[in-house]
Amino acid sequence: MLAQLRNVSLSFPDKKILEDVSLTIYPGDRISLVGENGAGKTSLFRILKGRLTPESGEVSLARGVRIGYLEQDFAGMEEDPRRTCMEVALEPFGSLIELERRIEHLAFELGEAGDRTSGLMADLGEAQQQFEVSGGYEFRARTQSTLVGLGLPESYWERRVSEMSAGQRVRLALARLLLEDHDLILFDEPTNHLDVPAREWLEGHLAGLDAAYVVASHDRRFLDAVSSKAGHLDRGKLTVYSGDYTAFRRQLEQAEDEGWRRYEKSRKLAKKLQRQAQDYQRWSDAGEKKKRGAADKGFVGHKAAKVMKRSLVARRRMDEAVENARTEKPFQKDAVKIEFGSSKGRSLVRAEDIVVGYSEEHSLTRELSFDLSAGDRIAVLGPNGCGKTALLRTVLREIPPLHGDVRLTPSSKIGYFDQDNRLVPPDVTALEAVLGSGRDETLVRTVMGRMGIRRETVNKKVAKLSSGERAKVLLAGLILGDNNLLVLDEPTNYLDIETQDVLLEALRAFPGGILFVSHDRYFVEELATDTLTPGLT
Repeated sequence: MLAQLRNVSLSFPDKKILEDVSLTIYPGDRISLVGENGAGKTSLFRILKGRLTPESGEVSLARGVRIGYLEQDFAGMEEDPRRTCMEVALEPFGSLIELERRIEHLAFELGEAGDRTSGLMADLGEAQQQFEVSGGYEFRARTQSTLVGLGLPESYWERRVSEMSAGQRVRLALARLLLEDHDLILFDEPTNHLDVPAREWLEGHLAGLDAAYVVASHDRRFLDAVSSKAGHLDRGKLTVYSGDYTAFRRQLEQAEDEGWRRYEKSRKLAKKLQRQAQDYQRWSDAGEKKKRGAADKGFVGHKAAKVMKRSLVARRRMDEAVENARTEKPFQKDAVKIEFGSSKGRSLVRAEDIVVGYSEEHSLTRELSFDLSAGDRIAVLGPNGCGKTALLRTVLREIPPLHGDVRLTPSSKIGYFDQDNRLVPPDVTALEAVLGSGRDETLVRTVMGRMGIRRETVNKKVAKLSSGERAKVLLAGLILGDNNLLVLDEPTNYLDIETQDVLLEALRAFPGGILFVSHDRYFVEELATDTLTPGLT
């Protein structure tokens, strides 16, 4: 056993987060932690890491256990942003670097030693042996391959941390974590800033990892590849299932179906018992009437009293049976149906031989041509830096093509989701932002709820919302808006799997055209009717 939670509970002022949660983590465990945003995944990680104290329950750790933790969107390098990417990545090997310097120093002294060579040679031999046993001849190559695998090639290695984007810093933090020695690693959304090649590299790396790990991610394909158990957090409760994510979903659906069967069976039984209880009540009432009306106060009255007593006892037992037969109704989210207009078959975008980039000297793509009509869903694929966002911005006419032509039909009404959510007005509430779509408030509130926007969030100013909350507000507005062309730049970032499913359902029903960028393989497979790969080759 590496770590154990036993009947752990945690509450915040406005919400119960964890309730009697128990979890045991053993060496070699590969556990996916799944649940809606706000279900308590990060809180559970922080409790395991010792950064959050539960209000009740026990937390037990094996003696000397080394726990690594990748926080969501946290790079952990603020102490000295002047360091370079490579300096940060090499931090886990500080003792080896010191030993490497000592070997160099001993080798230099040996060349200057004259008659004192024997002692220096012994010291040098001992240091070299220790260096080799500790992986001294491999650590730099390991570091370089890890950085490249996570999308930080050699051109980044001498770049200062302060000059790197937030996503690049998170990838660097992930690289450093993977290079450290741990018995247990907690990964909170490690795929958020990884393109598909980096996700696939990480899947392969985790397969050979000695450490146990628990990983929270909203990428189904990733979870299938890296997990053999699934911990499901739902309304404060944790249930552990065997198998990968797909196996977990299958077991969850079976459990939900069984829950509905038990509920329907209990309803029928409760109705039957209620009818029997009503029959006993009628017998009891009849016995009471006979007792009151009997002329003979002896034998007849005594018999009626016995009948009534038996009826009352039977009624009490029946009431208990009815109550015991009741099964709690399984939790079910409100269904929502959005009515869209019809725009099938209309041509919306035509691009002919366009080259995309921000300057003639730095073009990002070869010549590209495509047509997008209503009903088309074109996925723009490729690694980070190949020009995907630039292509979207070219279609939107935010930047001109370096070559070629992009034409939008006059009837095109564009809804745009940008990665940074800059398009949501900061000075209105979340509800006001989505009501701008012109839809009925009841429908707006229902869609916002299904998109995972909490009741207490709808009246907050957009400026006060987190990045994830702003993304959901923008997507809700786009789903409900009067658009026939949606341009979406990584719309699934920050969305839990349940909300992704809601978004997928809405986008499938959308009659217009969709041009989108995504690194989520499941989302692309389920939505795309065609793909487009920019880049220079």
